Amino acid sequence: MKKCPECGNPSYDGAPVCGNCGYKFPKPKVAPQKREDIFQKEQKEKKEKKPSNEESTMSILKEKKLLIGAILLITLIVIGGIVLTGSNNKSTTVQTNDLAEYSAGDFSFKYPKSWEKINETDESHPGAEFFKNSENTTIEYYNISSDSTSLKEVTQERISYAQETGSFVELVETTTLDGRNSSNIILENADGDYTRFVSMFSDGELYVFKVNGDSINSVTSDEINSVVNTADIA
Repeated sequence: MKKCPECGNPSYDGAPVCGNCGYKFPKPKVAPQKREDIFQKEQKEKKEKKPSNEESTMSILKEKKLLIGAILLITLIVIGGIVLTGSNNKSTTVQTNDLAEYSAGDFSFKYPKSWEKINETDESHPGAEFFKNSENTTIEYYNISSDSTSLKEVTQERISYAQETGSFVELVETTTLDGRNSSNIILENADGDYTRFVSMFSDGELYVFKVNGDSINSVTSDEINSVVNTADIA
């Protein structure tokens, strides 16, 4: 119910005029219906879809980050391996300023100052020089006059003697030292140790490195190879 503002007579809500004094009630205002055009609807749909695109983008970024992280981890492992390997090799690399020189007659070679000269004898080769490295590998050097006519003959005699004494021939090869042919023979002895002979033959003279160790690696280490490679016949 509503009251007439002129006479105060009550009237029902939808009455157009007052039944007592004829006052015309104002028409009620109707709120306009909200309309959403197509453009606004499309914009709204795009905004609703945006979060899903962002989520997919973030997923891709996370996957890429995981992939990059894995690659970096592998790279660090490889670099670490290289560094460790390099540090291990460093201990067997002979530096020029850490070398001493052995010279006798027309033959010479360089060896690490860390090698210890030891007092041993070789009944078959008087005057032989003996050294011991940090791995307790013994390096003997001797020089003798030989009746052999070639390095091949020297090698054959060495193999025959090894077989007679029960040694097993692990390796026989021809190499080059100081621009000359040399032989490299590795034997496994009956007691399980290893002996390596590196021989150079020139003008009836035989120059020999005899290396004794408890494993094949000990007689073929980088350190020993580097010393053998400095051999020089004047």
